[in-house]
Amino acid sequence: MIAVVVMTVLVLGGAAYFIGEKFQAASAVATGNALGHGWEKFTPDRLASEIRQGHPVFIDFTAEWCITCKFNESTVLETDAVRGAFSERQIVKLKADWTNGDPAITKMLKQFGRPGVPLYVLYPGGSAQPYVFPELLTKNIVLEKLETVNHTIAYQP
Repeated sequence: MIAVVVMTVLVLGGAAYFIGEKFQAASAVATGNALGHGWEKFTPDRLASEIRQGHPVFIDFTAEWCITCKFNESTVLETDAVRGAFSERQIVKLKADWTNGDPAITKMLKQFGRPGVPLYVLYPGGSAQPYVFPELLTKNIVLEKLETVNHTIAYQP
């Protein structure tokens, strides 16, 4: 009987130690405001404001624990060619961080028929319908779609 109690305490204590530390680290990352590389924090109000103004918007629905998201970021979204295309076309880049299961982001994922991340959406500006990218990105897929954004619709901060 004592052995069972000791084993239970060790298992639960170990789980709390290892898993709890990971959640605290993810929470600290998700709440930071400095996103870097021109990315801004997604909020539904911010998206609505940019759409009302006719600005093109790209949303990266991501999470710290999402391996596919991290792969797409490093091999596509953060490459010089794609960053340059975002800048040239003056596309507002919003990062929707779902690391801690934000309810507003969950609602948006459901609107696009996705159970989770990754999700990449381009609102080309004006009244054009949003374009949903595949879950696994390539530079060519992203660059070709960004070429369709009318760069005369200028982003004015």
